[in-house]
Amino acid sequence: MNSHFNIYDNYITSNYSFDFMGEFVLSNSRFFLSKKNVIWSYDNNEYVFVKSFESLSKNHFSEFILPFSNFALNNFVKPDENHMSTYITMFLSAQEIDADLINYIKRYNKRKSYSFGLRGYSNFRIILFNSNTHEFFYNKDTKDAIKFYKEVLLS
Repeated sequence: MNSHFNIYDNYITSNYSFDFMGEFVLSNSRFFLSKKNVIWSYDNNEYVFVKSFESLSKNHFSEFILPFSNFALNNFVKPDENHMSTYITMFLSAQEIDADLINYIKRYNKRKSYSFGLRGYSNFRIILFNSNTHEFFYNKDTKDAIKFYKEVLLS
């Protein structure tokens, strides 16, 4: 993960603290003759926020996950003219995870488009990791990325 992401240990933003945050920024551009003549350009961003708990319950959803998802989409996404996509992933690890929380997470969906999609979109992903059973629980938007997280943690 270090080779692709900028890692910030003990990351604190607003009222939220995390064990670490990873930031990935990709900018692509096509030029005509010189860098002054940009034909097109787009940016893709990904932020991963990681935090460990002893246990996770349904209360964590309303007190931590939901408020942070709103905060992150409003403060980390910069929908300028080159913005294509921003993925924000919250990775929470615990030894015990309440079954009600797992059901909430599987159904949770947080997406946003900007200027009718002309300024890109953003998705909020949630991954819960049970450190005792090594099970992953995640929302639908995480399906395309879960293989990466499994390889990193279980290999």
